Amino acid sequence: MSFNGLAVTTHWSCPQAPGCTDQRGDTFPETGGDGLLNYQTPVVGAPWSIPFEFPLFQWLSHQLANFTGLNLSSSGRLVSVLFGAGCFWPASRLMRRAGLGGTSIVVMILLYCTSSIYLYWNRAFLMESTALFFTLVSLDCYGQIRLEPTPGTLKLSLRSSGLALTLAIALVVKATTALPALALMGVDWIWQTHQTAKRHRPLQRQLFVASALAVAFALLYSWTHHADALKQLKPIGAQLTSSALKAWNFGQPSQRLQAELWDGVVLQRMLFPIAALPITGVVAAGVWISKPPSRTFLLGSLALAFAPLLLFTNLHIAHTYYQASNQIFLLMVVAGAAGLLLDQPQRQPWTQGLVLASLTIIIIANLHHFAREDWPRSQRFSSDKLAIGQLIDKNTPTNSAILVIGDDWSSAFAYHSQRRAFTQPNWPVLGRSAADVLRDPQTALDGSPLGAVVSKQPIDTTQLPPACQPRQQRKIKRWHVVICDATD
Repeated sequence: MSFNGLAVTTHWSCPQAPGCTDQRGDTFPETGGDGLLNYQTPVVGAPWSIPFEFPLFQWLSHQLANFTGLNLSSSGRLVSVLFGAGCFWPASRLMRRAGLGGTSIVVMILLYCTSSIYLYWNRAFLMESTALFFTLVSLDCYGQIRLEPTPGTLKLSLRSSGLALTLAIALVVKATTALPALALMGVDWIWQTHQTAKRHRPLQRQLFVASALAVAFALLYSWTHHADALKQLKPIGAQLTSSALKAWNFGQPSQRLQAELWDGVVLQRMLFPIAALPITGVVAAGVWISKPPSRTFLLGSLALAFAPLLLFTNLHIAHTYYQASNQIFLLMVVAGAAGLLLDQPQRQPWTQGLVLASLTIIIIANLHHFAREDWPRSQRFSSDKLAIGQLIDKNTPTNSAILVIGDDWSSAFAYHSQRRAFTQPNWPVLGRSAADVLRDPQTALDGSPLGAVVSKQPIDTTQLPPACQPRQQRKIKRWHVVICDATD
């Protein structure tokens, strides 16, 4: 845990926060706009209110920045780190409830604190740890209800309310993180209801659980419907509704059989960084000797580790940070299996030595991957996008907006410049090419003065609209920048 804290806090002020300059700043709300439910996104142009996830993480980051005086990057990282550390609590409770002892919990903490995925992404400006925390808490609430011998009506009511609340928060903050957990709880609920009815026992417990799951899903549906309704107010937003993005989110059936999933994601991102062969042996041996409810827990956690890859296949292929939502369940399986092997009453010394050696290899592999791949990325103090963002922030009015051409919806320029943006991807949007957008930017900016244009291709200043009289032109690495002579 000390190493984890050191890795997370070293160079805390580094402006290149993971998540700010990678993929996921696009849903960070501006402080103005029409409130939390209709928050504004700074990337896809007007209408600025095009919400995606419910912005709990973003709101907490903003409130923390206001309260402490931290910059937004640091406050967002701190919120992410706190929720990441908070995952210990529900994860350990789940393992205890499954009959796993202190050894398993200690191993889980060791694996989590040295996991390259969580060492890197928990310090990121991302909502993933927030959604994961509430997902784990909801699973713990479900486990409480499921395993309570004779719960009274009041206790069932309180615990079901806790399940509904935490699961609903997890779903609206990041549906792709919590939906697999909801599916697992739903399958288990069907089985438990069948067994209870078969034995002619009261179904009170099952009714409370069903109500909690239904309420959580209804809130997710309501939020998605609200967000889609706002998006459909303008043509650009209509291309970003949940139905329009279905193929992007779930992928094609053929992708579930392709090497880019099983080799690129499962092996290269999930298994090889934590030593695939040792964990396979530990998990297989642990499941073999386990008994209910430990075996149920291990198999359920395995399902939560790999089912998201089959559900949201394209997202997991496209984004490296998506595995932060399910890798912890694989670590819990390894820890639970190792704990069972180490705590066997009649264990052989060679068995214990083999398990400890396997765990040592896993931890070394994790740290090696972090040192080689993730640590250098987390220590970048400069980049072309950061330099361009600072240039725009210094030389354009605060109420201006920018055009970014060829950066595929990335929020990096908008974030670093602290300006609204329309980011034209590498394909026509609504039939309008990059040249069309340059000639008539107000369709995308809806009245905001044009402060700058950023493009991967050289910018023909004769094609710029009258509203953008070039005041400064720069080329920073692969990017061409024109600062417009905009006024407040």
